[in-house]
Amino acid sequence: MIRQYDYKHLAKYYDKIELEDAEADMRNKFVKKVLDRRGARKVLDITAGTGSQAVFLARYFDVTANDINKEMLEIARQKAKEQHLRIRFSVGDMRTVKLGRFDAVISIFNAIGHLSKEGFSEAIRNINASLEEGGIYIFDIFNAEYMNKNFKDYLFIDAAGEFEGVKFVRFNKNSYDRKNRIMRIHQRLYLQKPKGSVDVFRENWDMQIYSLDELKKILQENGFVAAEVYGGMDGASFSRGKSNSVVIVAQKKRP
Repeated sequence: MIRQYDYKHLAKYYDKIELEDAEADMRNKFVKKVLDRRGARKVLDITAGTGSQAVFLARYFDVTANDINKEMLEIARQKAKEQHLRIRFSVGDMRTVKLGRFDAVISIFNAIGHLSKEGFSEAIRNINASLEEGGIYIFDIFNAEYMNKNFKDYLFIDAAGEFEGVKFVRFNKNSYDRKNRIMRIHQRLYLQKPKGSVDVFRENWDMQIYSLDELKKILQENGFVAAEVYGGMDGASFSRGKSNSVVIVAQKKRP
């Protein structure tokens, strides 16, 4: 069983904690470059969250934004409204949501790690059915072969900063089940409000990760081929032992 992260109570802080401006810009430009090269017009961000990719891409493409968490999606909706962008929004599970047919589907920032292996296969089949012939699916996830050698098993600070007068710092002390390829995340987030009071949030959740060979097998079994493989959202070449993440542009097989 994959334990889930609860995005509800921290949705308003998510962008500041998780998405540094430089990294978000790099991810968005990489995705746009791939979509442009593949001639995509209609794009579904099936795990849109707070809209980091969807809002950026809506300047260039016909975008639909979906997420299972309505609180996160409401933030994306507000961003689109403020920037006068037209985006269709939907609350739904990537394993089952039906929103039509698209040239491309994306799920960025390790989104698939929240699913079990069975759930990921289910999502892949649903995404396949949501794509036009020859359409693409872009996703990323931590690289298990890298994690086998480089996993951090000590307490560390992975985020700190300030948002709307609230200071925050987050500590991680994680474990890694190498046999089942599951990262078990244990986080403590401290939020200090302007008057000095401190709220502490404890999150314990899991992330399923994969090797490149495992991903290729799952894609092959569910109607895709791994057309392009990268070692990060900067477009770097993939190295099994040196790339922290694997980024795949999967293409729907033609009948």
